Amino acid sequence: MEKIVLEIRSAEGGEDSKLLVRDMAAMYIKAAKNNNFVVSNEHWKEGLVSIWLTGDGVKEYFANESGGHRWQRIPPTERKGRVHTSTITVAVLEDKKFEQVEVKPEEVRIEYTRGTGAGGQHKNTTDSCVIMTHILTGIKVVRDGRNQHKNKDDAFEEINKRVNNFYRTGHDSLTVENRNEQIGEGGRSDKRRTYREKDGIVTDHITGKKSSF
Repeated sequence: MEKIVLEIRSAEGGEDSKLLVRDMAAMYIKAAKNNNFVVSNEHWKEGLVSIWLTGDGVKEYFANESGGHRWQRIPPTERKGRVHTSTITVAVLEDKKFEQVEVKPEEVRIEYTRGTGAGGQHKNTTDSCVIMTHILTGIKVVRDGRNQHKNKDDAFEEINKRVNNFYRTGHDSLTVENRNEQIGEGGRSDKRRTYREKDGIVTDHITGKKSSF
């Protein structure tokens, strides 16, 4: 049984690019279900959606989706009816088995600085602020409460959470390299398809074919 992860990311186009990510993700989920593929997991946040899919032939079905997708449309937030050109990227990645990791104290770098926000004279005159960085991934967490020990504990807990999410979504070096090869720079010139919503035409820049949608 094949397993893949679809990653849809915003690129150029600001807010409309982020809206397009959600629209494309919904379209892919609908297509997957219509073809009897199993949507085993979804991760949604602004500008990025990851979809875990399982099924015979799922990799081949979505293989041609990788790359940059350029949309020319009037965004739902556009008040003057102007056509915007926005881009998103799609990567088709192998779904790797994930095992929970436990971050060790020696795997983080800790810096202490004086608190900068509200909290009284004590906070602003002691090194209560904790800046914790996971050395391998570069993930950084800042906790700026009044109690240094509590800040340290909270930061370490958050580091564990973020590092596991980092690995869960496949951000190892080989996956990153594969993703970058698929999506290019994400600019308007790095395009797999162009969708002209006003005319209802989609152009496939790999095959040169045009069709209606």
